Amino acid sequence: MLLLLLQTIESEDDRAFLIGLYNQHYQLLLREANGIVHNRHDAEDVVQDFFTYAISHIEKFREVECCNLRNFLVMCIRRKSIDALRRRQTKQKYIVGSIDHDDYSFEYADEKTSIEEDVLNRITAEELHAAIMKLPEKQQHILEYKYFLGMTDREIGKLLGVRPSSVRSYLTRARKAAYQVCKENGYEEE
Repeated sequence: MLLLLLQTIESEDDRAFLIGLYNQHYQLLLREANGIVHNRHDAEDVVQDFFTYAISHIEKFREVECCNLRNFLVMCIRRKSIDALRRRQTKQKYIVGSIDHDDYSFEYADEKTSIEEDVLNRITAEELHAAIMKLPEKQQHILEYKYFLGMTDREIGKLLGVRPSSVRSYLTRARKAAYQVCKENGYEEE
């Protein structure tokens, strides 16, 4: 199915690039996904979703140096697998709204809410600002650019003079540091 979808790509160069990625890394990505979701069918879905995403974001994959491409793909599939696990867990946490004979209506938690948004909803703006102000200046700026100014990784990269993949690494470290500061100050969720 995915190979048919890849055939719809207009650019011959892009199509060849993605088919090469698929043929070369499919088994590795499937093993990585299966190691996280522990279900072969779900792992196949994760890999399929990943390559569907890759079709519309091919420029991100072309930016990665070929010596780092394998590691980048593994990192991406791990994130996709973790997202799949979170969606599965969220679907399992439902509240039965009303039960009328065979009529069941379920109210699911919002699957689009990220962990960061969830934490932001639990603490006040003042608490968050105080936590961010305790971070090193570079981490303060990168969080501000991303979440308060809504800049893309590419825009932040141009501003800081680094690659977008480096911006993503900086953001990950800054979020972890902010979370740690919140936790140390007692702002962690119960």
